Amino acid sequence: MIKENTEAISCYAACLQLKDSERIKEKFIKPIVERFFVARSISINNCKEIDSNSEISDKDFNKHGVDYFYEKIFDDIKKTKEGKIDFSVKYCITLDKTNCGKTCDKTGIRYDEILLNTQPVFYFIYISIEEIFSFLREESS
Repeated sequence: MIKENTEAISCYAACLQLKDSERIKEKFIKPIVERFFVARSISINNCKEIDSNSEISDKDFNKHGVDYFYEKIFDDIKKTKEGKIDFSVKYCITLDKTNCGKTCDKTGIRYDEILLNTQPVFYFIYISIEEIFSFLREESS
């Protein structure tokens, strides 16, 4: 039932393996993520999900520190012709409600964010395992 993921960098980030996971991501998770970013006035085209093996929790920040941000979050940082800093906003889907102390007023989606000054650079977006199984049950009816 619980399988070790030796490639994960955190022991606090769970990865759920299900049959038809691409269908679940496309039909269930993607619409939630899109709704969330629209509500936050962030273009989904400027957002990028980090690899599930790269997900970390609040408990990992002291261990991985600044290196993690440059390798995983600012991996596509660049300076525009106008001199502005440009990068995609990263996010991960988490099953750990502990990482998501905020609730989006417009959607009810639980989340948390990491800011660079006042600019969000990373989001934890919470989806409960119960919601995933409800979706699966509704899809099969």
